[in-house]
Amino acid sequence: MDPAPYDLRERKRTRTRLMIQGEAMRLFAEKGYDDTTVDEIAYAAAISPRTFFRYFPTKEDVVLWDEYDPIAPDLLATRPDGEPVAKSFRAVIREAVEGLYRRDPDQLLLRIRLLNSVPELRARMLKQQDTAGELLASLLAERRGMAGNDLGLRVLAAAMSAAVLVAFDAWEKNGGKADLLVLVDQAMDALADGLRDV
Repeated sequence: MDPAPYDLRERKRTRTRLMIQGEAMRLFAEKGYDDTTVDEIAYAAAISPRTFFRYFPTKEDVVLWDEYDPIAPDLLATRPDGEPVAKSFRAVIREAVEGLYRRDPDQLLLRIRLLNSVPELRARMLKQQDTAGELLASLLAERRGMAGNDLGLRVLAAAMSAAVLVAFDAWEKNGGKADLLVLVDQAMDALADGLRDV
């Protein structure tokens, strides 16, 4: 079956989500997260509230979603078969962060600020991060012929995700002035160095 129609549909959905998210972030920056309604986001994006909910189930989701969530398994599939597990994880995480950072660093910074300051967003983000880490661990285990719930892979995914969060927090605290990718690399290196001493 030709995957082109599906890919085109998904690309259109992603483009629409990015447009809605961009309008939502603009409103959050102007009015604050709590004071911005879904109706206002829909109006700014020239869509109906009903259409908004076809793309984002909740207002929280418009902050939490990014275009790399659904393609992370594809990024993992491009890694060489014999590559060390930690290197595969690191490459996938870095590629996703780099894509977000290069596309719109100001919007990414605002998203991180919201995720750090709005408790319900923080809680959802941490849960989502756990789920994504377990999915990547499971996919990597499948490729390597390991058990899908391999504890080592799950620990590695969780630790690397936590390292990225520390890098995001450091970047947000200095107002986005540092190079986020350098901070991510430093956080990953610090994790690797620390584990060598255990």
